[in-house]
Amino acid sequence: MHAIVVGGGIGGLATAIGLGQRGWDVTVLERQPQLGAIGAGLSLWPNALRALDRLGIGAAVESAGGRMPERSGMRAADGRYLSRVDMTGHRLVVVHRADLHEILAGALPPSVTVRTGVEVTDVDTLDADLIVGADGIRSRVRARYAPNIGIRDSGQVSWRAIVPDMPIASGGETVGPRGWRFGAAPTGRGIYWYVAAPGPMRTGSAEEQLTELRERLGGWHDPIGRLLAATDPAALLHHPLHDLHPVAPMRFGDRVALVGDAAHAMTPNLGQGACQALEDAVTLAALATDLGRYAALREPRVRRIVDRSWQMGRLVGAKGRLTGAVVRTAARLLPDRLAVSSALAVTEWEPPTPAAVPR
Repeated sequence: MHAIVVGGGIGGLATAIGLGQRGWDVTVLERQPQLGAIGAGLSLWPNALRALDRLGIGAAVESAGGRMPERSGMRAADGRYLSRVDMTGHRLVVVHRADLHEILAGALPPSVTVRTGVEVTDVDTLDADLIVGADGIRSRVRARYAPNIGIRDSGQVSWRAIVPDMPIASGGETVGPRGWRFGAAPTGRGIYWYVAAPGPMRTGSAEEQLTELRERLGGWHDPIGRLLAATDPAALLHHPLHDLHPVAPMRFGDRVALVGDAAHAMTPNLGQGACQALEDAVTLAALATDLGRYAALREPRVRRIVDRSWQMGRLVGAKGRLTGAVVRTAARLLPDRLAVSSALAVTEWEPPTPAAVPR
């Protein structure tokens, strides 16, 4: 059985590993001239780590990443805790995207061939028993089979960077006025931080954007000022926050399937984008000969997570002064145990039992 995977990102490589381990011959087509990943930190919750365990690389990824502080929560700009989350005993790792990508590439079985510098412009020319669209939010594969799926603008933008390692007392997110948010966590390469805020996209230089962030957030609690001060403008990433609406079908007939952002790009408010791509990959590898079951398992789950992430962004990212006060009050009134159960509810997933592979 031969599979073609369009896209050599996290979802595509994980799918190729899983299929290769199940006895498939796999060709990965990547449009970039070489495999690699641009980005900053990724949160890998217990569901993602279980998927990586199924691929045999969970321990390697955990070693490459940084442990989220077990006690974190939501804070106000002055540092007061609005809610607390105790994740003691739960696996939660933050890893640099490039490190995860490198580990995935190093785990590809001999039956997987990677062809870089190949851009798929005509999906109908692909000939294989299975075609997997893992080509991101602007997927050519999805556009061929589901052209009605649109990219939805959340009205928010983000900045991200990784700075040299330094002590930080806690993780979680800080919610400030007018929809501004800040979060930070240790990775294997330093401290990853992000800011989310109402748009529009800034058009100034990275130096000018950092100046704005330092001025706006400089009075927030430690270590926010230290992290922004330590940021190299060359390391700063700035992007709009988009998702797909509606979520795309995840299979088309018996030989075409989608994974990751190609099917269900989501806003980052739950930290589940990469996690869901890994779930997709492991599920598809297990059920590649039963795409109906694959879609039945994946579509309801990712639809709920995309919607929940969108609603969370609309709530905590609302820029009205009154709305921000309501959010902070609601967070203070939420019992800590409910905050923990809410955070973990999304991660309740186990890899499926594999279906038989025809010989």
